[in-house]
Amino acid sequence: MDEIAPGRATHIANDTAGDANSPPATVASAPLRLSGQVRELERAIESIRRPGHGVLTQFAVYRFRLDRLRLAFYAPMSQDQYAPSPLSEGDRVEVIAQRYAAQRSDDDGRADGGVVLALDNRENGRRYVCHSIFRWMALDPAPVGYTPRMLGEALYWTVGLSVAALAAIIGLDAVLPSGRSWSWLLGDCLWAIALVDALIWVPVAVLQLRWRLGRPTRRQAYTEQVYAAIGFGSALRPVAGLIEL
Repeated sequence: MDEIAPGRATHIANDTAGDANSPPATVASAPLRLSGQVRELERAIESIRRPGHGVLTQFAVYRFRLDRLRLAFYAPMSQDQYAPSPLSEGDRVEVIAQRYAAQRSDDDGRADGGVVLALDNRENGRRYVCHSIFRWMALDPAPVGYTPRMLGEALYWTVGLSVAALAAIIGLDAVLPSGRSWSWLLGDCLWAIALVDALIWVPVAVLQLRWRLGRPTRRQAYTEQVYAAIGFGSALRPVAGLIEL
């Protein structure tokens, strides 16, 4: 991976900008590759609402200055509270960041210059890529909200819940009086569960297959661009030890 002089910013060419089937990007510029020391590090817990939805989720937000830019690094609380801190004051880091099209501020009204997409902490050797925040933050273009590994975990839980629901229905049928059959409920629920799972996972499988066949969506292509720019391999085949947030 090419080294960058500390404190210098490099613009990364956006290979997806000319996609005729994609809407125009609303970001202020191409992604930036920066390196240097973390300064003015602060950590806050913020509740973020998905655009158009009422659901809130919490993120640990690490804000710091790097090459005169104030950046925000978002980590889901579910991962951050049980893991070592990704950053400390004075750490030497390399990041891929995206400027915001419009000014974003923290709770104290101080403006952020951009959001971290990927981070390589040279002090502790840990490498991070940010994905979960882009299910909630409106940024165009943005990396995918789920990596293939994350989707695999989600599929595992979906199958587990479906099996648990079927087991509960079968158990209900077993304990009810023998004179009354609930087999019709078992059959209807089985079809309902299969339909819901298919509606969720068939489109996901199609998009993943297109990606693996070399026909990525705009966000998938942008994700690959970010991984390649910092030397993290590919979202389909990431380097060993990469932490996906």
